Amino acid sequence: MQQLAGRRILIAEDNLLSAQQLAEHFRSARAIVLGPCLTLAAAERQAPGADLAILGLDLRGEQVFDLADQLRRSRVPFVFYSALDLSQIPLRFADVHRLEKPVAGNETLEVVLQELGRAELTIEAMLPWLRLSARLMMADANAADRLVEAALQLALDHPRPLSQVSSVAAWLHALMAQALQDRGRDLLN
Repeated sequence: MQQLAGRRILIAEDNLLSAQQLAEHFRSARAIVLGPCLTLAAAERQAPGADLAILGLDLRGEQVFDLADQLRRSRVPFVFYSALDLSQIPLRFADVHRLEKPVAGNETLEVVLQELGRAELTIEAMLPWLRLSARLMMADANAADRLVEAALQLALDHPRPLSQVSSVAAWLHALMAQALQDRGRDLLN
């Protein structure tokens, strides 16, 4: 787990046992654990120093979505971690990995490594993820591929320097959602 050595991982989880288990897994990978933070206020104080965050959806009755927005603006990758219904996550976070409790430590580390890698990906390297996301939006595989093509065409038609995009994955997902809304029926033919 050399990729995590020295990385600052924010753990925002109000279940103390789960938070301690997560912290131990990341410490064993030689990461620096910020927290565990049992409250939203504590997590917000630690967030500016984080390289990556693990966010429970609800910290002592407070939802973490504003913190997630803040992390996204700061270009800090994060994953959601919860036993709650993950379908309650707002659509703007559809591109974010979600871990359902309980989850094995190795699986958590694997998802975190994927998220760190994805934060640095180019558009070309994201094609498999785009295809998977499109397949979740459209049952027909050919229509899903056309949806990816439509999103990439939107990216070409309205280019943005990637330095101005807080999350390439979120930007491409938003373009796919726009393409689906604008051309959904056409994609099925």
